[in-house]
Amino acid sequence: MCRVCKRHNQRQQNGEYIWSQIPFTTLRADKVKKHGESKQHEYAQAKDNARIAAEVNGGIHQAMAVTVSMNREAVKAALKVVYHLAKKEIPHHTNFKDLVQFATTELGCDVFNRLNIAGNATYMSSTVVDDFLTVLGTQLEEDQLVTIRDSPFLGLMCDETVDISTTNELVLYCRCIDGDGMFQAQFMKVVALRDGKANTIKAALSQYLEDNNLSIQKVAGFGSDGAACMIGNRSGVATQLKQENDKIVSIHCVAHRCALAVGQSGNKVKYIGEVFKPNLLSLFLFYNGSAVRSEGLKEIQVILHELTLKLKQPKDVRWLSHDAATDALYKSLRSVLVHLNEEMGKGVVMARALWTWLSQYKAIATLYLLCDVLPHLSGLSKIFQQKRLDLTEVHTAVETKKEVIRLARDQPLEGRRLSELDEDLRPGGRLDGLDIQVSDKQREDFARLRRSFIDHLLENLDERFPQTELLSAFGVLDPGSRPVEMPGDYGWDEMDRLATFYADGHSPIDREALRDEWIAFRQHLGRYRRKTPKDMCYVLSANPTLGCQYPNIQRLYQRMVVIPVHTADCERAFSTLKRVKTRLRSTLTTANLNHLLRISIEGPAIANFDFDRAVVRWGAMRNRRLLV
Repeated sequence: MCRVCKRHNQRQQNGEYIWSQIPFTTLRADKVKKHGESKQHEYAQAKDNARIAAEVNGGIHQAMAVTVSMNREAVKAALKVVYHLAKKEIPHHTNFKDLVQFATTELGCDVFNRLNIAGNATYMSSTVVDDFLTVLGTQLEEDQLVTIRDSPFLGLMCDETVDISTTNELVLYCRCIDGDGMFQAQFMKVVALRDGKANTIKAALSQYLEDNNLSIQKVAGFGSDGAACMIGNRSGVATQLKQENDKIVSIHCVAHRCALAVGQSGNKVKYIGEVFKPNLLSLFLFYNGSAVRSEGLKEIQVILHELTLKLKQPKDVRWLSHDAATDALYKSLRSVLVHLNEEMGKGVVMARALWTWLSQYKAIATLYLLCDVLPHLSGLSKIFQQKRLDLTEVHTAVETKKEVIRLARDQPLEGRRLSELDEDLRPGGRLDGLDIQVSDKQREDFARLRRSFIDHLLENLDERFPQTELLSAFGVLDPGSRPVEMPGDYGWDEMDRLATFYADGHSPIDREALRDEWIAFRQHLGRYRRKTPKDMCYVLSANPTLGCQYPNIQRLYQRMVVIPVHTADCERAFSTLKRVKTRLRSTLTTANLNHLLRISIEGPAIANFDFDRAVVRWGAMRNRRLLV
């Protein structure tokens, strides 16, 4: 056997252990020489040389490798702690050191001991924690920008708010398509503004695009909350963007439009706007401002076997909050009237005023009407806040809800609350014994109120959700809208409008080629009837054959998907911002705030984050005594 191969138990390339475990039986000089030149002996000799070198220099290389490896594990563990704190929106500066010390002393996590390499180098200071946060946030941002830059088209969304430090904050979001053809909505950045003027917002948008090498020509749509500074015809942000790219489609957020339509409809009906809404708020404040009254109401709810519910606050800034407020009042109506009557007997003036209002037939009937109508509008608002909502779904959802609301104009919706009002007022009904007077004149007054409210509501929905020619043209690309018996001219006018609008600019549409593609492609729509435009965008990307056959139609789908129809993502970012930047963290820098928001909103689960890459980036930031 070979002494060197035996020492390192080196096997041959075929897996045999001849020369190391099994003696070689042919002791010929040429065989011995051949073994000396073999890979088996070469590998064994290299290991032996390393062993001899380690014995000579005391194992410096091996020790250094082990040290660096342990340091890497310590830094990786520290990065995971910071990532966890940021993901859970827990203050990182004040909790990092305590959490590491707890894990070390109480849980036996010795890996963190490597961070303390000397008395004055513990790698737990706020500066080091900020470095960890910067590495994590920057890595996420780089991955996002790769997807955004590779997207054929982009949709921009922005909205502004004021944070706890009274700083104007502009939240930027982007709709894009990833390499697999899947739609994504990505948080881009929070920008601190000196004011909320259109020029300032436009400058911030342009600066972000320029800094990240993103072309304004790729932007297909712009979504905003509809404020004058955003969509003003003369100098709004959308107008200024269109001066650089006239193919940008500006959309006023459909969720905001829905809330405005409902709020304006209520305000146009004098009784609802000037009597019902203020009194509904006063009723909430009457109980919310007194623990004794709230407990008294709860006791009566228990006695009357009603749900023990608290009244909800109706907010003018969010008119659809009236849905929850009216629903809670409806479910507790008998208990509220009984308790108000008790408080009135004690001489409480506000209780008398509220009881006088709420015990009227008109107030109760209006409450029942709103309980029938507002849930449909709240459902519409929730549809409009979905991330995957596209242009075609907006029109369909609005028309469906309008049909339901139209039914409530002249008679109560079948099986709903207003249809049960007369039954509730009869002897033995839910409201029996509460001295509620009903007359034919009161019924006629309420019937006029109901018709007026429904008419104004339908009118406002029509005004707030018009069908523009361009957006309606995209509707023919929705497989669900294709008629079963398709006429021969189906979609030609819409294709002509789209081809005319996108005839030039970034990735233009070839009119003649589009007409040729449409002849065949519209036949495919019947087979994809259950798919949405987003699904069709993916189908054309995932199927190279279809993508090559219909390149112009594929580009139309890509534009259609990224055009933003709402800014609900920005509103959700506002909520995250206010949870992260609290009164005790009001001095957070804009850079750290962006990193924290990015991790909270876009960060993957901790098991799916590449911390090894983050360790390398952290080590390369500056010279450190901790070698990684």
